[in-house]
Amino acid sequence: MNNKDLFKMIGYIDDQLIEKAHTARRAAKKSYALWGSVAACVALVSGLAFYESTPIPQPATPQIFQQSLPASPTGIRKLLTYNGYRYAFVDDGAPFKFTGSEPVKLLGTLVADTGPETGKNTEGSDVEKDYTATFAVGGKLYEIPAYPSHFRIAVQYEQNFYLAEIVAKVNDSAISAKEYLDMSNLKEHVRDIHILNHAGNDVLKKMTDSSSVKSIVEGLYTAKTADLTNREFEGIAEAQSQGKSYQLKFNLKDGTGMAMYIIPELKIVSMGDAYYQLPDRFLDLSGDLFKNLKQDALPLY
Repeated sequence: MNNKDLFKMIGYIDDQLIEKAHTARRAAKKSYALWGSVAACVALVSGLAFYESTPIPQPATPQIFQQSLPASPTGIRKLLTYNGYRYAFVDDGAPFKFTGSEPVKLLGTLVADTGPETGKNTEGSDVEKDYTATFAVGGKLYEIPAYPSHFRIAVQYEQNFYLAEIVAKVNDSAISAKEYLDMSNLKEHVRDIHILNHAGNDVLKKMTDSSSVKSIVEGLYTAKTADLTNREFEGIAEAQSQGKSYQLKFNLKDGTGMAMYIIPELKIVSMGDAYYQLPDRFLDLSGDLFKNLKQDALPLY
């Protein structure tokens, strides 16, 4: 097993649970109208009257809430395959609750464990078959209305819903940064961005203004797929252990979060299971966001 295989199995070095994303609904603002009456032709005192208008009902925003942490993270990710893609269960298989948009469109059922259910692609390599999983076998797959192209799907298993998110194609062919970002529709879904330490348990900086958020997302579209050597994988692991890797957490409007990892020094960002090379322009525009950020180095085992 080489470094690339190891990264695929464990989902990068020391990949921790992404901290639970929360969102607050905006309360409907009360509006006030000013009414005036002016006496004509005579110098009488003007009468002013205020009244409180009835608040306009705001449409409910569908929300997805994590109900609890997974029972016992093992470091090996929970995966499923569907429609030619490999999905990882969000937050290592934590259950989620849907409010306002519970999934109803059935996509199929997870019929078997991933292990023995492999086939051959046109190049003769082993690939996983659709509707197999390492977790929740027997669960039913549902489309989530807010996510186009099934970037995220819901899994109903034993009275709970789980989320699964695309991380790779089952034949391990490349997914471009544009393809990945278009599938996630990040431009539409993102609310704000936090920069966290690599483990994801410490917020180092928040980006809430729309211009900064837009700049980051558009900059990611310019990333190119990186075909890394074993030595370069070792360099990524070394940067992570030295506290040079950060988590980009995209807080989404539905209350969930989506994470990527970025190593500014190496101009590397991860989306799903793939690594991408960032152009110099991205760091020219956004590199200052990562200056003077401090985090503890990851322990080496």
